[in-house]
Amino acid sequence: MPELDQVPVTLIGHPFAPIGMGEQLRSHIAACARLQIPFGVLDIFRYAQRADAAHHALIDAHERTAPAGGIRVFHVNGDEVDAVIAAFERRGGDFAAGHNVIVPAWELPTYPKLWAQRLARFDEVWALSGFIQASLAAAGIASHLVGQSVETEPGVLLPRRAFGIRESAFVLLHSFDLSSYATRKNPEAVLTLLRRLRQAAPFLDVQLVLKVKEIEKDAAAWAESFATEATVKIIATPLDTLATRSLLAACDCFVSLHRAEGFGRGLGEAMALGRLALGTGWSGNVDFMTEANSLLVRHTLTKVPADAYPHWQGQHWAEPDLDHAMALLRPVLQDPARGRAIAARGRREVLRGFGHRAVGLRILARLQAIAAESTKLAAPPLTKPPSLAKPAARRRRLAAPA
Repeated sequence: MPELDQVPVTLIGHPFAPIGMGEQLRSHIAACARLQIPFGVLDIFRYAQRADAAHHALIDAHERTAPAGGIRVFHVNGDEVDAVIAAFERRGGDFAAGHNVIVPAWELPTYPKLWAQRLARFDEVWALSGFIQASLAAAGIASHLVGQSVETEPGVLLPRRAFGIRESAFVLLHSFDLSSYATRKNPEAVLTLLRRLRQAAPFLDVQLVLKVKEIEKDAAAWAESFATEATVKIIATPLDTLATRSLLAACDCFVSLHRAEGFGRGLGEAMALGRLALGTGWSGNVDFMTEANSLLVRHTLTKVPADAYPHWQGQHWAEPDLDHAMALLRPVLQDPARGRAIAARGRREVLRGFGHRAVGLRILARLQAIAAESTKLAAPPLTKPPSLAKPAARRRRLAAPA
């Protein structure tokens, strides 16, 4: 079998897209680059705008325009599989001629059976969290736990005033996407938590920032319906990587009272930036959140209501305990040093397990195992060693007098 440095590796998906699958792919690009693993990147549909300078800095040196053989790692969802494979082959690729890996995302306890059948077209599956790995197993799919990096690149950050956030306030940040089943993110619970805080301590200097992804025209109007007080700031305009990282850094605590997360990237990135994280203690985020390094909220499990999420039948998710969330948050509001100590521990631990190097090492281990074991990767052809004898004509030229 060939060594890994003899096998092309290509990461495939939506590298420039400002969506979760794009972030997921970029996290693996950054992890591979940190370990100097040779790889290429293939933008399978090329539909996303390319306006983010941080994306170009990460991707441009690795981008390829044509599919390659070897190991192909597809960062796509189960419902995209047929279209992605068709696009791969239209662009000259031979899907059957390499070792194909898929890295799907999913947010409920059992991976959809319809999509599971499509995942069977791949040679192996990588899981981004222990929760996704269990979800895949519930659908009969074995996977390798690789995770994703939440480390952000160092650099200059925008100040609070760039977003209209009060300098004096203890800032809570919550983000969600109105076009993608916001019920799962549960923004109403965050607003309820803020109201309870204000009732319990009306003079507390707290500001809630809601980052709303404005895919639909009415996103800003919907969000503004909650902003009846000066304690709520709505940000509904698209943000590039610099602004997104700056907004995370401008907050004191990232809040996610979610009902389910495949991974929980917002929580992880906030922790990597040294910010406090408060989140429901269930699903993907418990890979990196503990009671010692974050504010982990108790919950109860309930059935997913009809049509509240795709493939909801027979699924369950969490209802966070808002009383417990209050009990966790009030001590750090009263003693900010306590919160900073928890956040510092969280930063150390999340980078140790989910920084570029940690995730890169897990990716490298899988790539090396594939190169050593896959029967679909041919060993490099044997070649004759170069002859030490010089051709006769060249010997005559060398022997001729000057």
